[in-house]
Amino acid sequence: MENSEKTRVTIRMDLDRKQQAEEVAKGLGIDLTAAVNLFISQMIKENGLPFKPTNDPLAVNLDQALKDVENGDTTDYTLDGFIQHLRNSEN
Repeated sequence: MENSEKTRVTIRMDLDRKQQAEEVAKGLGIDLTAAVNLFISQMIKENGLPFKPTNDPLAVNLDQALKDVENGDTTDYTLDGFIQHLRNSEN
C-alpha cells in the first residue's frame, strides 16, 4: 500500500469534539489525519472496530465509579467494615 492512490474523506462532527481529538493526537505526537488513518488501519487489521462498543452494565458502572473517584466521592472502610459492606450488598 506504499504507492496507493490517496483520497479525501469528509466527515461532520462537533467542533469541540474535533478540537479535543486534535489535542489528544497532538499529545501523541501526531495530527488528527494520522490518528484517523491509524484507526482505519486497525479497523482493517481486526476486520471490525478496534474497540468493543458496549452497553454492558459492568462497564457503565465502572465508568461511573471512576468518575466518583475523580470527584472525591468515595467512602473509607476498615477491612472489617468493607467485608461487612460486601456481605450487606449481597442481600
